[in-house]
Amino acid sequence: MDTLLKVNRENNKIVGTLTETDRLNATIAAGVKEQLNKNITDPDTDFVLDLQNIKFIDSTGIGVLISALKTARQNNGNFFLINVNKEVMDLLSLMKLDKVFDFK
Repeated sequence: MDTLLKVNRENNKIVGTLTETDRLNATIAAGVKEQLNKNITDPDTDFVLDLQNIKFIDSTGIGVLISALKTARQNNGNFFLINVNKEVMDLLSLMKLDKVFDFK
């Protein structure tokens, strides 16, 4: 599981990319959530999650993203999504989460 999230740290900015999968679903959600939480608990950190490879997200995956956003905010940090493909963005928009998440 540790290889699903590739992380690049640069001062108070972290860019994470989900690799080796095109789905953020119940099968991998727990591992991804654990890896995200390890990286967004530092205070005042900006975490950018690159979803360029992700073509499908289920409700469990959405929960992982919301949890990461909440954790970042609790630590005075920011959580951004980048390179969100059309299908995933359509789902986020349908759920009105395009108003909740910050996109770069």
